[in-house]
Amino acid sequence: MLKNSVLSSLSEGLKAAKANGGKFRSLSAEEISALEKDGNRCEDWSRVQVDANFAPGRIRNSVFMGDVRLPAFYGTLLLPGDVSFPTGIYDSLVYNSIVENALVYKVGMLCNVLVRNSAVVQNVGSLVSSGKINYMIGSSIAVGNEMGARKVRVFPDITADLVDVQLFHKGEPDVEAAFDEQLKLFREETALPFGVVGKGAVVSNTNIVRNSWIGSHARIEGASKIRNTVILSSLEESTHIYDSVIIENSDVQMGVKVHTGAEVQGSVLMSRVKVGCKAIVKSSILAPCCHIEEGEVNSSYVGPLVQMHHHSLLIAALWPDGCGNIGYGANVGSNHTGRMPDQEIMPGQGMFFGLGVNIKFPANYRESPYTLVASGVTTLPQRLKFPFSLIRPGDPQLMGVPARLNEIVPGWNYTRNAYALDRNFFKYSQRGKGCVSASFFGMFHPETVRQVFDAYNRLQVTQVRDLYTKEHVDGLGENFMRERVRQDALHAYSEYLERYVLELLIALVESDETLLKQTPRELRKLLTGDLNRDVARVIALPDTLDELVKRYRILEKNWFENVFHGLDKDIERGREIFDDYDSAHPVDTAFLEWEKARFEESVKRLSNVLKNIG
Repeated sequence: MLKNSVLSSLSEGLKAAKANGGKFRSLSAEEISALEKDGNRCEDWSRVQVDANFAPGRIRNSVFMGDVRLPAFYGTLLLPGDVSFPTGIYDSLVYNSIVENALVYKVGMLCNVLVRNSAVVQNVGSLVSSGKINYMIGSSIAVGNEMGARKVRVFPDITADLVDVQLFHKGEPDVEAAFDEQLKLFREETALPFGVVGKGAVVSNTNIVRNSWIGSHARIEGASKIRNTVILSSLEESTHIYDSVIIENSDVQMGVKVHTGAEVQGSVLMSRVKVGCKAIVKSSILAPCCHIEEGEVNSSYVGPLVQMHHHSLLIAALWPDGCGNIGYGANVGSNHTGRMPDQEIMPGQGMFFGLGVNIKFPANYRESPYTLVASGVTTLPQRLKFPFSLIRPGDPQLMGVPARLNEIVPGWNYTRNAYALDRNFFKYSQRGKGCVSASFFGMFHPETVRQVFDAYNRLQVTQVRDLYTKEHVDGLGENFMRERVRQDALHAYSEYLERYVLELLIALVESDETLLKQTPRELRKLLTGDLNRDVARVIALPDTLDELVKRYRILEKNWFENVFHGLDKDIERGREIFDDYDSAHPVDTAFLEWEKARFEESVKRLSNVLKNIG
């Protein structure tokens, strides 16, 4: 991983660029005279080296100090606002720097920096580097509880997989020591004695840039401060930072956008992350395609595709599976008990925290993926183990359960909220395209199947009662469950598992047509993996393969209809409230076409299997 790092290859190229002084020469007396005539000053012109084809006409009203290397300027570049301007150095102070064929215009101090070809540095207060810069390689970020026990060693292009390994799959001491040594060597190899503004990058209208690496084709416009930070970027996935942003001691990967007063401190923003609208991210790692606006993320590892679009708080969270959403006013952050900030939360994949919820710590919801906490609910410290659940306010008047408990409806999100689930999967597929694998967030991910199967088994009670708590059913957390809800949950989980098993069996015969004559029970014996075999044993299978395929087709049709039923309910409710609902609420055409195409592909596929069965 470290050998293939983008930073490693770029660092070698930059060191070579700075060391290549062979084609440079000293200024002639005529060139010095011309430079001074154009308002330029230098204490010692002998320390200014220039390209063999250098001409002084594009340097005006500037001051040079220390060792400076200048190119033969030619051509023009675009300033922000699409204003074309000749390359060169104008109205700037340049100290101990190398400038390639770029534009440096109205820079208060350019010190110890390599400005690469086609870059624009315009109206910048100071762009300064001092000493060797290690670019956060090997630095530690403490996530989860704020006592610092969960440290992740980072480098600029670290991946989510490597973060997961460090947090949840710790190696033997000798393995960790070897990793530390690799980071140390990588840190030494890539350390640069100068800052970098990469090829085609734009740094404009920015106050302070210190000890930072600005990647190729990055655009930094109107930032307040960038300090001790790596900003990776490329022509294909340029990184944009603009409008009063502060970024310090952080790693920013390709395709990231940070804007509108956002503040990022001591963090890693992975590919395509967006942070904006005065959001605050501190001591955190955001995995690819997270969107954080207006909220605060502190001491957290946030997995891919999580969204916070409103004022909300996420603190001390370990959310490796991501794909969730935090609503306005949600406080996912009671990380201490008035003594020490030593508590944390682990949300499950696809979890939704509703408007104004208060989530008390410690809390572990990782075994409850795609669970929804209803608006205004306050949850107690707990471990919950029921996927696709709804947590809603309890009934203080209910006899037989403590008034503090909320009510849980396991499986509700699967049976009653199909539209929201599939629409989320559609959004994940679009936003994560080319960056987050579709298998990461699939509804039938093996880990989700295992968690549903485990929940299904725990719902099999030996004594039926009207109400259940964690004393009766393991994994209910600080919630109660009604008997009719338990029955509905068993049906929901059973149908989910049935869809999973039927899909496995149909995939078997699709991969090997010689199995078309086998019965479903015979096919079940061919399944591999303990989980698949265990789940298949609890599912009642039809007698023939033909019946199995038709049953699966019914299940798929039911799901498709449930998705559109959810949409129809929203439309019907809206029409009751607003006279002009239809004209003011356009249909989500992209999602509907995606859902129809998914269903039609399933129908076509199953028809082909039936045809092959004969």
